[in-house]
Amino acid sequence: MGENVVNETNLTDLTENKRSRTIELALGIVGGIFGLFGGVFALLFIPELGFSAILASVVGIIGAIYVTRNPKRGGLILIISSVWLLISISFFGVLGFILLLIAGLVAIFRK
Repeated sequence: MGENVVNETNLTDLTENKRSRTIELALGIVGGIFGLFGGVFALLFIPELGFSAILASVVGIIGAIYVTRNPKRGGLILIISSVWLLISISFFGVLGFILLLIAGLVAIFRK
């Protein structure tokens, strides 16, 4: 009879874990979108760096999605893409850099 009992605390832990990563997901996606805007704008002046910034933003969005599965690796991907974005298009990517960096740090250090 005890075999059919559902472990409610385990179910609660799983839903809280998924719910707690929405901040990182949202910040990462918004930061990636701002990085995409900066990259497209930078394409007008220096096409190579603009393309690099677009790639960094796409990697950042992928890292933000990956945070829901593995927060530490996703956070590392977010931090790497934020630095990559800042190096590529410095001034145009500042907002994307800040949002991606915050999302990465929160993903790594949040329990």
